[in-house]
Amino acid sequence: MKNAEEKMKADNLQKNTGLNANTLKLIAVIAMVIQHATIVFYPTENALHWTLYAVGRITAPVMCFMIVEGYYHTSNIKKYLMRLFVATLISHIPHALAFGYSPYEFWKVTSIMWCLFLGLLALVIFNKKEIPLILRLFGVGICCILSFPGNLNCIIVLWIMAFGVFRDSNRKKYTAFFIVTLCYLAEFWVISSHGIPWIRLVSLLAIPLLLMYNGKLGKKSKWIQYGYYLFYPLHLLVLYGLKMLIG
Repeated sequence: MKNAEEKMKADNLQKNTGLNANTLKLIAVIAMVIQHATIVFYPTENALHWTLYAVGRITAPVMCFMIVEGYYHTSNIKKYLMRLFVATLISHIPHALAFGYSPYEFWKVTSIMWCLFLGLLALVIFNKKEIPLILRLFGVGICCILSFPGNLNCIIVLWIMAFGVFRDSNRKKYTAFFIVTLCYLAEFWVISSHGIPWIRLVSLLAIPLLLMYNGKLGKKSKWIQYGYYLFYPLHLLVLYGLKMLIG
């Protein structure tokens, strides 16, 4: 009885003092801007470059976590999927401009928004309990395959699945997240050999932040809701514009 009361007090304390969704998103956005600015303006691959680059490694897990929270709190999953798909479309050209690849080859490379969309779609498919499990797993697999042009590709889909399928158990959720992150590390030697492999493990530093999540949204505002989607392509355009000005 005493343990139950102590747990309840701890839960109430976290709800009152932890990080809400808006705060987590803000932290993720700041980390992302630091990483992207480093790639664009400080491409020299030295210790400072990789340190600043590593800061942004917490962004993707937080974004995946928030996608899952959005899934469980949205009143209209179709509109949620559509918002992410539209965000994918409007982010492609800014992403191509900022990072210097052809926007016409979208089947080869595109932004992380495509992977977030497919991750959400995979979670929706997996939770369709009326569909046989084998078909649901097949659908998730297709989403993983389709994600490969996007930044971080199927790792994003699998992180979203880890956070979504095991949402009610921190132990299972973060164990699954850890395993997928190890797969992300292994991918370095299988698919991509550029960079420093161990930096990929910095993604695990998102766990302490996510454990501080208090389950609250924070200030509710359409500006904040849609601003979160618009900031991604807009900050890429700003980075591209500054790069052109600096020459």
